[in-house]
Amino acid sequence: MALPGIGTFLGGLGALFGKGSTYIQTRVEKLKNEKKSLEKERDEIEKISLDVNKPQDRKKASRLDIIIKRIDVINGLLENKAQD
Repeated sequence: MALPGIGTFLGGLGALFGKGSTYIQTRVEKLKNEKKSLEKERDEIEKISLDVNKPQDRKKASRLDIIIKRIDVINGLLENKAQD
C-alpha cells in the first residue's frame, strides 16, 4: 500500500487555504463596506433633515459632518489603492 506523496499533501493544504481565504475580508473590502454603511446613514440623516415639521438637531448635523469627512478619507484611500 502506497502512502500519498508530499505533493498531494501540499496540494490539499493549498486547496484548504484557498477556500478559507475567500471568507477573510481584505482591507479594501472593509473600507468599501464601511463606506456603504456610512452612505446609508448619511442618506437617512439627510432624509430626516429635509422634513420641515421636525426641528433640526445639532447632534445629527455634527454626525453628518463626521460621516462626510470619513467618506472623503475612504474615497482617497480607495483611489490610492486603485492606482497601486
